[in-house]
Amino acid sequence: MNKLDEWIGKYRTQIMGIAALGVVLGHSRDIVEWPAIINSIFGYGGIGVYIFVFLSAIGLYHSLKSRGRNYNKASFYKRRFARVIVPYCLIAMTWYGIQDLFLNKDILLFIYDVSTLSFWVEHKGAWYVAMLIPVYLLFPCFYDWAEKRKNIRIILTLVISVIFSFICSICIPDIYGHLAQVFSSVIVYLIGYLYAGFTKSNKNGLILSGICVILFLIKSMTPLKNFLFVTNITWAMLGFPITFISSWILDILHSNKVNTVLGFFGKHSLEMYLWNIFVIQAVFIFNIDDILKRTGDVYGFLTYGLVVMFGCLLSAVYGKLSEIVAKKLIGN
Repeated sequence: MNKLDEWIGKYRTQIMGIAALGVVLGHSRDIVEWPAIINSIFGYGGIGVYIFVFLSAIGLYHSLKSRGRNYNKASFYKRRFARVIVPYCLIAMTWYGIQDLFLNKDILLFIYDVSTLSFWVEHKGAWYVAMLIPVYLLFPCFYDWAEKRKNIRIILTLVISVIFSFICSICIPDIYGHLAQVFSSVIVYLIGYLYAGFTKSNKNGLILSGICVILFLIKSMTPLKNFLFVTNITWAMLGFPITFISSWILDILHSNKVNTVLGFFGKHSLEMYLWNIFVIQAVFIFNIDDILKRTGDVYGFLTYGLVVMFGCLLSAVYGKLSEIVAKKLIGN
């Protein structure tokens, strides 16, 4: 195992924490009136979701690879169910229960939102979870298919995905705009899967990082920035070098305090992502931002501070609750 792969494995939870914090900072722009330059910098926080995707692809690959050809699909689905579906359902049913059942008195809307159909139809809700569900369902089948002729099939799938996404962005921009995050995530997943199978040398991570940075700079300085697909995918791929650099810095720091704090955010990264979205929605629905502005919170710092505080608290509570429910449903 090379150093980069070792660091990513060792600090995976902390890197997830960095990604979660990036998402929280990115979402702050919905409430806080940051100076233009800070607002622009925090806009890159959304890359945190693609760090989730990249780490997930590496984790899924090694999870099945370590179990050999006769791995247990039922066991795979149980772990994914416990880690993603249980916390999502508990959190989504709580929030949509308030929004759709209590406020709107509409049970069909509740089902529509909790099922993630609202994302696929109207781009509402947590797109990351909506994307994860089919990815996890299909992954074992894709793994079995790809491993027979791994390099050729994954590269072919990657090339087709890139071409298809680019064509969609040109020919059906409305649909592409609606599903751009999903298109980018699929490509990041495939690159992550491919990288996971070639982690024998540090050079692979360095080369991948270099390519991503160079492509982003070329896009930024040329007319390529006018193509929505190119802008989206080069932005999403910055998650690769950020992941590698984060693992390197964490290994240099070797700080228990830093690891503990980031570990908390990483352990509850899914819950943090969901509650951050839903608490922000609650702020606007209940006009909390306007109420606090009238009391002096002109720029939204107090409002978003409360969003983060309640998000952290709810994430910890629902993280523990999810563990209890998962154990009751599927055992250890």
